Amino acid sequence: MKNQIYALIFTCSFTFSLISGCSEQNSSSYKSSFIMVQHNTPATEYEKVKIYLPDAQTQKVEQKEVQIEKNNEPMVELVQALVTAQVLPQDTEVESYSISKDDIPAITIDLNQAFEDGIKQTGRTGENLMLESLLQTIWAYFTPASISLTVNGDFLETGHNIYDQPFTKPTV
Repeated sequence: MKNQIYALIFTCSFTFSLISGCSEQNSSSYKSSFIMVQHNTPATEYEKVKIYLPDAQTQKVEQKEVQIEKNNEPMVELVQALVTAQVLPQDTEVESYSISKDDIPAITIDLNQAFEDGIKQTGRTGENLMLESLLQTIWAYFTPASISLTVNGDFLETGHNIYDQPFTKPTV
């Protein structure tokens, strides 16, 4: 009986040793094949800005505060905020823009064809509110001396007006 107990203890110990050894070996090979990768992506920063939207009666524009991504393209972010607010046509994009280096800068903004197509689908009041929303939003952020607005490099023509002169105040 003692021999059977010793044999059982020996077998259990041997089996336990094998399992422990395999477990450690498997564990270390598992650890070596598992590598943690950490990315140090900077957090996106936002800034509060004023945008201008038509009021409920569509008679004038009202100020609203929103957050835009703080980056090197504030004009793009401002226009996108107006698109998101459904003030500008859905596919409106900034093709290019420039800001003079003067103390009071002059801005030229070139929008894509979707902007002109969308503004042509509104009446005179809709056109004026859309332009005023855009102009006041840009004016509130940059405080320029003037804003020139083009579409695909040409002056904006809506059927109601040809905007071939810079805007020197934030209203139409």
